[in-house]
Amino acid sequence: MSGPLTGYRGIVLTQAWAGSYATELLGMLGAEIIQVEFHGRPDSWRGSYDRPIPETVRDASGASEIQHPWNVHPNYNSVNLNKQCITLDLTHPDGIEVFKRLVPFADFVAENFAPRVLGNLGIDYDALRGIKPDIILCSLSAFGNNGPWRDVPGIGGTIEPISGMSSLLGYEGGPPLNSGQMYPDAAAGLNGFAGIVSALMHRETTGKGQYVDLSMQESSLAFIGDAMLEERMTGNVRGRLGNRHMTFAPHGIYRTADEKWVALATETEAQWAALCGISGRDEWLTDPRFAGNAARKASEDALDAEIGAWVAGEERDDLAGRLSRSGVIAAPVLDAHEVADDEALRERGFIVDVEHPEAGIHPQSGVPAQFSDTPATVQRYAPLQGQHTREVLRRLLDINEEEYNDLLDGGVTGAGPSN
Repeated sequence: MSGPLTGYRGIVLTQAWAGSYATELLGMLGAEIIQVEFHGRPDSWRGSYDRPIPETVRDASGASEIQHPWNVHPNYNSVNLNKQCITLDLTHPDGIEVFKRLVPFADFVAENFAPRVLGNLGIDYDALRGIKPDIILCSLSAFGNNGPWRDVPGIGGTIEPISGMSSLLGYEGGPPLNSGQMYPDAAAGLNGFAGIVSALMHRETTGKGQYVDLSMQESSLAFIGDAMLEERMTGNVRGRLGNRHMTFAPHGIYRTADEKWVALATETEAQWAALCGISGRDEWLTDPRFAGNAARKASEDALDAEIGAWVAGEERDDLAGRLSRSGVIAAPVLDAHEVADDEALRERGFIVDVEHPEAGIHPQSGVPAQFSDTPATVQRYAPLQGQHTREVLRRLLDINEEEYNDLLDGGVTGAGPSN
């Protein structure tokens, strides 16, 4: 591997999105990430063992003639790049014994189970540091490992409203909305990544490990901290704005003639004048409803109607380009396929084509930062279930073929549905 975290190793129990994304980022920066799964209960983002395979995966360029549903799920394969996968049944004594033998070889352990799970398995922080005193453990849970909501389950879709995020999403006069993207998972993943890196830095200077206890609710609340502070300091509860801005107008997205959408905004009078010039609506400059930002904000419904009628006759990409070149804040609203083909993201190496031995070649989100002295890259496709069990156990624990076969025969390790 290469990257600024080369030389560090994580033995991780992460799954689904939040935890898997946190540890994927660590892997992208060069850390060796050994992901522990249990084939008897596959990662929810691998999907079920009898899940139908979508045509876009089955017929993808480079796809294998033999595909297993649990190895080709797009969700799993998007957040587990640069990882290795081993399988262990941690409810089995032999599985726990092998896991504990791996801990001394780890710099950190990460997991995103419910808070009770590690304790029930006998591998909570106290148990782990009894094995390796300077170990770092990061737990990502809905509401953290202590407090009155400790045992309340949650996922991204329930964390959005309970963090206050949903109260800001939606349109004026309408109900609160969720983003539809399980946004708190990504927010928690970024915070989990930062927490582990911070703990590694702390250990470099003090020699001490620590427990990183992360709450998805708190991670999400931090993203709307300005709205929370506004309420605490002024008593004002911010309303829902749709695509509008609290201060500037115009600020929105508008449908174009080609049935697409363009986002545009003006923050200065120079930008407003440029927009009026490009639109050919010089009369907007003398219309008292739009004379200055305060007036435009007060007349935003009328302003949006005027801009919407103009944009409806324009082509998205052409208009966005002309506006941007004139200094107006503007961009095409891209769908997922267009993002994957975006020239800037491709040029910077963020969107990369990854060849998977079963799923074939697909665009994936890569490293979201560039490092001049320690380049970080996508070097490994998301692992097949149990792909590295034999190799990792032999390399780290010197487990021989006979011992490995005993684990296999006992159902402690393996891949795919149990017979």
